[in-house]
Amino acid sequence: PARPRAHPPTRGNTRAHARSGPTCRRVRAHGRDGRTPHASPPMASSAMTPLLSRRGSRSANNLLRAGKTTNRRPSFSSLGGAPAVAVPPEETNKFDFSSIFILCVNTMNGPGLLALPKTFSECGIIPGVIAMACMAWITQETCIVLADAILETKLKTLQFEADFEFTDLARIHLGPISEQVTIMMLSLTLGALAIAQITIVAQALDAMAIAALGKSYGIRYYPFFEVSQSTSSSLQPFGVNQSMVSVGFLVAMVICVALGLMDLTSNSLPQYISFALLACFVVFSGLHISPLAIESMDLNQSYTGMTSWFGNDPASIIGVAVFNYSIVIAIPSLLADTRTGVNFGGATSGAIWGVFTLYAFIGCIGAIVYAGITDNVIEPMLQAKTFHGTVASFAFVWAIIPPLPIYTILISRNLEQVSGRPVLSKFLGVFVPWLLALFLYMSEAFGSFLVWTSILVLGFTNYTIPLLIAASSKSAISTTAVDSKDEMPDTRSFMTVLRDNIRKAWADEIGRKALVLNVFTTSILILVICINVRSSYIA
Repeated sequence: PARPRAHPPTRGNTRAHARSGPTCRRVRAHGRDGRTPHASPPMASSAMTPLLSRRGSRSANNLLRAGKTTNRRPSFSSLGGAPAVAVPPEETNKFDFSSIFILCVNTMNGPGLLALPKTFSECGIIPGVIAMACMAWITQETCIVLADAILETKLKTLQFEADFEFTDLARIHLGPISEQVTIMMLSLTLGALAIAQITIVAQALDAMAIAALGKSYGIRYYPFFEVSQSTSSSLQPFGVNQSMVSVGFLVAMVICVALGLMDLTSNSLPQYISFALLACFVVFSGLHISPLAIESMDLNQSYTGMTSWFGNDPASIIGVAVFNYSIVIAIPSLLADTRTGVNFGGATSGAIWGVFTLYAFIGCIGAIVYAGITDNVIEPMLQAKTFHGTVASFAFVWAIIPPLPIYTILISRNLEQVSGRPVLSKFLGVFVPWLLALFLYMSEAFGSFLVWTSILVLGFTNYTIPLLIAASSKSAISTTAVDSKDEMPDTRSFMTVLRDNIRKAWADEIGRKALVLNVFTTSILILVICINVRSSYIA
């Protein structure tokens, strides 16, 4: 007999729904397009059937939808060899290969790109490229093991139509308390990324208005109310530590709030536009910087221009390399909104290595020309007042506007999974970051707060927690993690549970990879924190 359809996720029926078995808290009975998915029949064997093989001959999505078992393991890697299949009618609004590729590239594109030339000049070109390549590989492998954990969770819970968000996985595999910790860390991470991007976008839009119209306007609300104007062509036309709202901020807020109120899949067209603008930035920045790089190499009689192959501070690249690949936290949501049969693994891996190429290009060529001059490569390009430099600068600014709502949408989706209140979650995810930025985006102290939030939280949210989830997915799912009261809770001690989970994870190929990557990456994150604390203390 077919499984009954999941009940609509409301706060009142959460516990009743959980008693039916291990599940994610909110199985969306009605998809994001409003259609009701077909119920999947139960698996012929137990929910805890061993998953043996590393690869599957069929699409893992098709296997999960059909609810069948085979002697091969459906995994993230099997998506790379998925045959072409007809798109089901209910999936026409979901992401295809190109959409996933572009959205992943856009999500990793942000203000961190602008600091790469200065960082490469400090660490040297060779250490910079090696560090960025290593973190690209670690990010790719983390995406693989996390997506594999999502597929295995669907098999173990028999929830083939469930949309498992990041917080769902934390609750199911790490426990209810971990879910609360995860949602706080995730909200801080995505909020810090969003507000940092808001600051760059608002200031650059003001600079664009000044370049086009000769001036820009802002409203000062403290210590007195007035309408101000600026004619400065810098990236901070109104200065710092000002209590005011500029025209650039209001324009960015209107665009991003409108996009943030839409579904993730409804943002496909803006992401294509953003990707085209990013390509425009790469082309015109290359046309602007290449002659300067040749001149710098001739002047310094060196292929490295104003920098060197090995810099004076190789450790400076570690933090930048870790925090520029913030894509892992988006994997659960992207996988939930991907069409059946799409090569999800190829799309995400291609995006990661494509972004690495962009990072290496901007870091190397920027270091040759602008070594040690600025931590924002857009500023000297604007000050040069050349056609290529101006087009590249403004193309980059508009390119990072459409990806900005992606962060707020991810916050809303995960908050909704935890609270079960869509309206409140949408308000907290979409409007609160803009309200905070409204009053603080020109404050230097708030900028420092965002930097330290990224240092202390982002890396652990993007790497440590996903790798813990992947390792823990090899163990049996705890009934206490899904609020079920039909079975006795696990009364073993924490250390006993931890030891058993590590043993089971180590016996599995993907679990073993997750454990090794977790130890290595977490050690790097701790090292980054120590380096930054020491640098702040010395300063």
